[in-house]
Amino acid sequence: MDSVAEWSAAAVVWLTEALPGTGEVRLEPIVAGHSNIVLAAHRGPDSYIVRRPPFGHFAASAHDVLREARLLTVLEQVGATRTPRVAAMAEDPPGPAYAMTRLPGHAIRQTEPAWLSTPAQRSTIATSLVETLAELHRLPTAPFEAAGLGRTGGYLTRQLKRWSGQRDEFVAAGVRPLADEPAVRDWLFAHAPEERASTLVHGDYKLDNVLVDDQTCTVTGVLDWEMATLGDPLADLGFLLAFWPDSREAVDSFELLGDVTLHEGYPDRAGMVDAYAKAIGQPIALADVTWYQVLAMWKMALLLEASYTRFLAGTTDDEFFARLDTAIPRLLAATRDLSAALDPTGA
Repeated sequence: MDSVAEWSAAAVVWLTEALPGTGEVRLEPIVAGHSNIVLAAHRGPDSYIVRRPPFGHFAASAHDVLREARLLTVLEQVGATRTPRVAAMAEDPPGPAYAMTRLPGHAIRQTEPAWLSTPAQRSTIATSLVETLAELHRLPTAPFEAAGLGRTGGYLTRQLKRWSGQRDEFVAAGVRPLADEPAVRDWLFAHAPEERASTLVHGDYKLDNVLVDDQTCTVTGVLDWEMATLGDPLADLGFLLAFWPDSREAVDSFELLGDVTLHEGYPDRAGMVDAYAKAIGQPIALADVTWYQVLAMWKMALLLEASYTRFLAGTTDDEFFARLDTAIPRLLAATRDLSAALDPTGA
């Protein structure tokens, strides 16, 4: 099966047997990021979200949706309250794929919804976002380690090795060179900080990967757990900051970010760090997080480049990826500039 339509037909058969209840199962595509294939499944009054890997070539460790499903199961076991529950898994065709419960709330992406219009609402969302992250970082790590979903210690070394290896795979396959990538990579290796005690790390934590209640403006759900593991909690905070522009210059450096967080009421990056430090009960300054921000931007550039390669190969028709021709080099240039600002002799 090499198309969503063909796969969906097989998935309906699987879900008819696997999902609770009786009656017809209906699938519909939804817009939810540009990595895995995501569809909504409906059966009677109940709705689910179905995830499967994209079609085409990708690194062996990428898009492991069954691992994501296992992690969601452990999250339920340890009492996490803002995460989906796994309803069905398929290892064999039409898998790998899984279905999860659909959580209430709204995603905030490139534009704000009509119900979100005041500085007070935005401030509440930002506070809830960092408090939810701190809540995740306080979960016990032992159940995740026992389930083979990560290991404590050595996270930063493993991240640098893994993402460098993925980039080397694509270079060996003949993809285009990225002028600033080697310098950013070298800087990250040369300036890696001392790692903090391991926590659960989401790996892709940002505003458009949570759901928000339109009445309370608090986070109701955390989505996209594909990259979660155990590791340094500041990696999550750095990732959040990388996708939290607080100036027009930051938006212009990577046009895919959007400018939602420039609206009145959202704190700047330093304010987000202060709010997280208060929530977690530890002293943390913006300067402590900037290396992790560079790491996040570098990883995102490599992830997007892999998607762009699939787009050029014709295995996805998502027009979002056409914009990556120039967006990825601009992101890497901004990443190199950020690292140079931290250490003018190191980039």
